[in-house]
Amino acid sequence: MSCTEIPGRPGWWRVVVYDRVSEPGVRPERIQRIVRGQRAAEKLERDLLRDRDKGSLVARAQTLAEYSERYLTSRKAEVSAQTLAGYRAVVDRYIKPYPIGSLRLDAVDRTAVSTFYVEVLEKGSRRRGVAIEPATVRGIHRVLSMILNRACDDGLVHRNACALAKPPKDDRVQEDSEPGIDPETARRFLELAQGTRIHAIAAVALGTGLRRSELLALRWSDIDLKVGELDVNGKIEQVDGQVERKAPKTKRSRRTVPFGPGVADVLRRQRALLAEKKLKYQTRVAEVNGKKTPLWADEPWVFPSLRVTAVKGGALLPAGRLWTPSAFAQEWRQVMDDLNGRRLGEFVSEREPVDSERELAKVVAAFESWEFGIHALRHAYATSQLAGGVRDEVVSRRMGHSDSYVTRRVYSHVTQAESREGVEIADGLL
Repeated sequence: MSCTEIPGRPGWWRVVVYDRVSEPGVRPERIQRIVRGQRAAEKLERDLLRDRDKGSLVARAQTLAEYSERYLTSRKAEVSAQTLAGYRAVVDRYIKPYPIGSLRLDAVDRTAVSTFYVEVLEKGSRRRGVAIEPATVRGIHRVLSMILNRACDDGLVHRNACALAKPPKDDRVQEDSEPGIDPETARRFLELAQGTRIHAIAAVALGTGLRRSELLALRWSDIDLKVGELDVNGKIEQVDGQVERKAPKTKRSRRTVPFGPGVADVLRRQRALLAEKKLKYQTRVAEVNGKKTPLWADEPWVFPSLRVTAVKGGALLPAGRLWTPSAFAQEWRQVMDDLNGRRLGEFVSEREPVDSERELAKVVAAFESWEFGIHALRHAYATSQLAGGVRDEVVSRRMGHSDSYVTRRVYSHVTQAESREGVEIADGLL
């Protein structure tokens, strides 16, 4: 590595850094940059060395289009041929032809993604110039998010820009901010979410009706697996970056909720997973700024964060710590984008082959994505309880509502069909 002034060009400096050697016997790649000013050159050298320590600089320098090809190739053994064809249709028709496709992977930031969405919405396919609907852009967003999420896992980018850039909304559609879902959708969601970090907490949410803040506050001492009950005695609040476990707001929120064998099995598997992670991380220590930092926090949470996260200043947050609401929300969005991307690929590939951009846009626009949060599983729990004949007062206590009137008001749609019972009998009297 070197940082030298260019002969004959006063004020201009050349920075040279050699990339990591990935295979024995292979010469390292030479990375060269030219900047104005000695301080800028020294800073660039430090930044390149820091980034090199996190992974290959050459891999980071590839374009989004190039990495998208690698991503599609890597998914061949993971998804069906039909699903892969759906992904490729989005990449080839939308991502590659636009300027974002020629950007270096580490230059794909929130602004670049948001600008890309605006361009696609106005121009559609670059080859045909056909305008498309917001729903199509949301489909593109899901595939792009999957690609950038994999780049995060590969250590090529520090964060997924799609987690920050939001696709355009369709103003013609009036949507509930927290839409409920039917039991079949909930079951399908849990099926697809298996193996992700949110599966266990989502399954317990569906099986108990707990709020997100209550799930994150659960401790193993609050759960009785033999009896099949859990005590809701706390919630996690995050305000201005400060996270705290607090007591429930009302007496009705402090409650005991029963659960069945299915939830018990999920909790047992979660406990075994945490034991495995603890064994993996407990003996490992990282040295940061001369201080040794353990990689596992031995805390009592049922659903802790399982990521070791770097923060500003180089400090590390160990796995096993409290899973904050903001971190959970980001994880949920990433998993949801991944699931929607898989579903979109299957949806497109199951349709008849399309020969035009307009036909493809219509197919993608017809796709119904999942836009719900974990609160929708709480709705599904209450809906299934009421539809199954459980008294609203019982459901109200389990949900932690202030009274049964709230339960009837929020879930009145469940009894809409029942409201017509007996009408025909009375009408027959006439």
